[in-house]
Amino acid sequence: MNYPELASDLFHGSTVGVIEIDLSKGAYKKDFGKGFYTTSSKEQAEKFVGTKAHREHLDEGYVSVFTLPDYSDLKIKRYGEPTMEWLDFVLENRKLQKPGGRDEKFDIVIGPVADDAVGLVLNQLIIGTYGDTSSIEAKETAIRLLKSSKLDNQVFFGTEKSIKNLIHKEVYRYAID
Repeated sequence: MNYPELASDLFHGSTVGVIEIDLSKGAYKKDFGKGFYTTSSKEQAEKFVGTKAHREHLDEGYVSVFTLPDYSDLKIKRYGEPTMEWLDFVLENRKLQKPGGRDEKFDIVIGPVADDAVGLVLNQLIIGTYGDTSSIEAKETAIRLLKSSKLDNQVFFGTEKSIKNLIHKEVYRYAID
């Protein structure tokens, strides 16, 4: 299967440059689980640098650039847009606190990124603003709100097998305005 997101450079924005990927440094309670997150959008990665740098009171960060020349032996799950399946997957991963809780049948997961605006919708769903959190109606409201947003993608690498195929290209400094 062809994955257009994987055909281009993949960008990782942070307050540190990444050359060697260490999956154990990933945080829990993230959209697709604990792992290494990238995006095919340079602008999205730079925006994330700004968010992280602001939280840490820094005035710059780094964007690490990778390529994935071969993904033929990897198990990939792609969510093209917010759907009920995507929402349930994200909500389940955001609840997890321990390793091994995530369904690891996929090496890579691609889907909409839950940026600040998406995070707000998800948080409102979780606290019951749209009704009973587990109800179809509340989830459909959240999905409807999310579909009206411009959503960039995130490309998640969750297994050692997946990061072995990533090739580091460069790291560049990104100054925050």
